[in-house]
Amino acid sequence: MSGGQRALLYILSFIIPVVGIILGIVWMNDQDIDKKTVGKTCLIVGIVSIVLSCICWFAASALSIVPAFMTF
Repeated sequence: MSGGQRALLYILSFIIPVVGIILGIVWMNDQDIDKKTVGKTCLIVGIVSIVLSCICWFAASALSIVPAFMTF
């Protein structure tokens, strides 16, 4: 697998985390060591992307509520 294909899969896993998780689960069970490594990385990138999006969503929600409680 070339470096460009790996980069494309990692970017795709970050933008669409479900693709990374599915690809990671499928390729981690493959016999090829190269595919196992790419699968594991795609799985990790997909999970990190979901966690980061949740953190950003909660932060945005919290920051939008703060002005309602401010008194002048």
